[in-house]
Amino acid sequence: MKMRKYLLLSISAAAIALATAVPLSAGAATPANFTLTAGALGISAPTNSVSLGTEVASSDQTTLSGALGVVTVTDERGGTTTWTTSVISTAFTPTAGPADPASNLSYSAGVITSDPNVTATATDSSDLTGVTPVVSGASTGVSTASWNPTITIVVPADYAPGVYTATITHSVA
Repeated sequence: MKMRKYLLLSISAAAIALATAVPLSAGAATPANFTLTAGALGISAPTNSVSLGTEVASSDQTTLSGALGVVTVTDERGGTTTWTTSVISTAFTPTAGPADPASNLSYSAGVITSDPNVTATATDSSDLTGVTPVVSGASTGVSTASWNPTITIVVPADYAPGVYTATITHSVA
C-alpha cells in the first residue's frame, strides 16, 4: 500500500513538473460567425366581399357602415423599423346610375391589437380617393398588429336602387 501511494505521488509530481517545465505551444484561434437576414414586411386583409348593409332608397342623404374584417401587418424584418399602412378605394359603382365616389367613404381602424414589440397608431380618414395613411407602427423587433376597420359610406339623396360595389385596397411600406 505504501508503494502505491509513493508511486501515485511520484507520478503526480512528475506530471506537475512536466506541465510547468514545457511551454505550451501557440494555440490556433478559429473565428466564428453567423448571418441573420431580414424577413419581410407584409399585410393581409379580407379578400371576400363584405356587406356594409342594406337600406331603402331615399330622398335624403344616408350613411351605411360596417366592419371590413381583420387587417394584419406582420413585420419580420427585425431590429428597429417603422411602417405605414395605407388604403385606397374605388367608387361604389351600381349596375345602373351614378357611382358613389370614394370621397364619400370613411375609414376608422378602431382598436389595434399588437404584440409588445410594436407601437401602432391609427389615423381616421374621411376620403379614400387617394392613397391614405391609416395605421403606422414603430417596431423594436419581429412584430404584428391587427385591427378590424369600420367603413362608412355616405349615400347621396335620390340614388338609384341596386348593388353598389367598390374595391378597398390596403398596402404597407
